[in-house]
Amino acid sequence: MFSNHASMVRALFLGLACILAACAATHDFNPTTPQYQINNEALHKKPLKKLIIATTNISGEPTRYHLQSAAVRIDEAVKKYLQDHGYQVAPSYQFENAWNQAIRTYGDMYDPTTGKVDAQTWRAVMVTTINTLKETTDVDAIVFTDVISLNGAHDVGMDHMAQWDGVRRKPAYSSNTADIPADFNWGQTIELASLAITIYSTDMEGLFSSRGGLDVLQEVNTKNKATFIRRKRILENDSNIEEGIELAFHPFIKMKNYPGNAK
Repeated sequence: MFSNHASMVRALFLGLACILAACAATHDFNPTTPQYQINNEALHKKPLKKLIIATTNISGEPTRYHLQSAAVRIDEAVKKYLQDHGYQVAPSYQFENAWNQAIRTYGDMYDPTTGKVDAQTWRAVMVTTINTLKETTDVDAIVFTDVISLNGAHDVGMDHMAQWDGVRRKPAYSSNTADIPADFNWGQTIELASLAITIYSTDMEGLFSSRGGLDVLQEVNTKNKATFIRRKRILENDSNIEEGIELAFHPFIKMKNYPGNAK
């Protein structure tokens, strides 16, 4: 699910079992709904009771600057979602303390000048952090909540919906839509946001990963010449965030009216 670090994740957590959803579609079927990975054997063997939400991304890369404020709010929404479904959620400072301790030992894995993550350092920091949590807390698993951006486009048809990671979103506009020219290029590339969820046990076993679409990060600027610009206020629609969270956790927590192939 995380292109630059998928091989590292697989190498570190060999216990991750990939089960792809493959049953009848619902009436709201969305072909962009991601293929989740879930380790049912491990989850049934040792059911999770207490989780902790990581304060860093699974990839080792920082959240993009314009998404950071939203990421904090989304973590709070994830915490409530987990609690509403019967899970205890430990204070995130416990993860942050363990992570920072590992960074002091091995150094920072991310080089901001190159935008790259050192795989060896990433692996050492991750293993040490998880070991520390296992030794010093009663946490069963770590939940990584990466708010990521990706490229997409609005549909060139009548409704101009953008469709990705299980959601459909209408275009956003800066002002009156009547000012949009008839030949406006709806198919041009725009920025979208998704929530990527990854769960690892404190036994270093991969348990679950998936994604859910959040919202479009750009709007049509109708002043002067119509063009796409970044929205001033992003990821503030609570309903869209809730839908993205529900999608990203399915079937770890089953979503009602799941739009993908349900098992």
